[in-house]
Amino acid sequence: MVFSRRETAILLIGDFLILAFSLWTAIVLRNLTVPSWGYFQTNFIPFAPMFLLSLTVFYIAGLYEKQTRPIRRVMGVRILGAQAATVSVAAILFFVLPLSIAPKTILLLYLIVSVVSESLWRFYRMRREIKLSQREPALLIGSGTAARELYDEVNNNDQLLIHFGAHQETTNLAEGGVRAAITAAAGTGVRLVVIDLSDQIVARELSQLYELMVSDVKVITFASLYEEIFDRVPLEHLDAGQLLESLSRRRTVYDAAKRLCDILLALALLIIAVPFVALAALALALTGGTPFIANERIGRGGRVFRILKLRSMLFNDQGHPELQKRNRVTALGRLLRKTRIDELPQLWNILVGDLSFIGPRPELPGLVKVYEREIPQYHMRHLIAPGLSGWAQIHDYDAPRGSADVARTRRKLSFDLYYLRHRSPGLDLAITLKTLRALVSFSGT
Repeated sequence: MVFSRRETAILLIGDFLILAFSLWTAIVLRNLTVPSWGYFQTNFIPFAPMFLLSLTVFYIAGLYEKQTRPIRRVMGVRILGAQAATVSVAAILFFVLPLSIAPKTILLLYLIVSVVSESLWRFYRMRREIKLSQREPALLIGSGTAARELYDEVNNNDQLLIHFGAHQETTNLAEGGVRAAITAAAGTGVRLVVIDLSDQIVARELSQLYELMVSDVKVITFASLYEEIFDRVPLEHLDAGQLLESLSRRRTVYDAAKRLCDILLALALLIIAVPFVALAALALALTGGTPFIANERIGRGGRVFRILKLRSMLFNDQGHPELQKRNRVTALGRLLRKTRIDELPQLWNILVGDLSFIGPRPELPGLVKVYEREIPQYHMRHLIAPGLSGWAQIHDYDAPRGSADVARTRRKLSFDLYYLRHRSPGLDLAITLKTLRALVSFSGT
């Protein structure tokens, strides 16, 4: 809607062509001669899967993120890391497969050329800005912190296709003020209006705006634009009716397929995880105390279940504030947390249906009581099964830890409810890929 899909397509096509060009250049540098088409094809065919792998790794590395392009000082590092990872995998495959090419020299040259070429290409695209005169003028009608946040983001982001020429606050607006504001803006050439349907003053005049909506004026709801730009819902402007409607849509095939994938993947990973869990449990037993802990969490429908983990602290404090003051992460526990081995027993929770791989992270019962009392929309996150990773985890790296933190949890909830509204196989795949980035970099929440 407001982001240029064309720009993403250009980046994607450009990346593929540059990777192919990098291979051609690597062959030229190795042989010191321009290769024939047949010789290039011989090398291109085994490299083609690596190009696709590179594009996937680029996505995981955040090189296609829509809101803000990576800043210059990290662009080269991200490209180098992505290409190094891709080439490392390809090198293993090339030396295993019986290919009639000399991959060692070509791979090294390809890595150097592709990193330099990709960096130059990305820096060039980063300098591209959409001129203000080319961005469609719009009017924003709404009040509150989220409205001001949206106004500032749109007008300060030169990658967007629109800009706000005016922001009409609805606070203390006189009767007929909304219609008057839209009419005045239309008189100056504005044909796009972003309006907050959850605002009581707007709702009061909504019936008077229908004839404007069927004219040349295009109306976008505040919530939909906010979600498109920030990938989260505006809690203070949340239309509960629209949220419940989106949750009630039948997703029988999707839900069944997701549960089947959870079972099959959990079984496969359990087979791999058993030796690691057994070794970690033995090491924990030798240091004293029980290797495993089972903490209560709130699952789907508000049901309490016990989540399994390897012990990474001195003892299981069950989230009790006083006990937490005397507890700490052990040296072995720190290693288990960094490598995520402490969470491998949760594969059993997935297998029995307490958890899914993707969904809102489950919370302690005591904290849930606080949040449901302080945040009216909080209980909605329990309409689906919680998960090992979720939309909030890959976006909200300042997530609350330990005792109740209402302010941070509001922000985290805005991502959880976005997932509830838009959950789909594509969104689950995006979360999975970005979770892999957090795992391999030992980061995330």
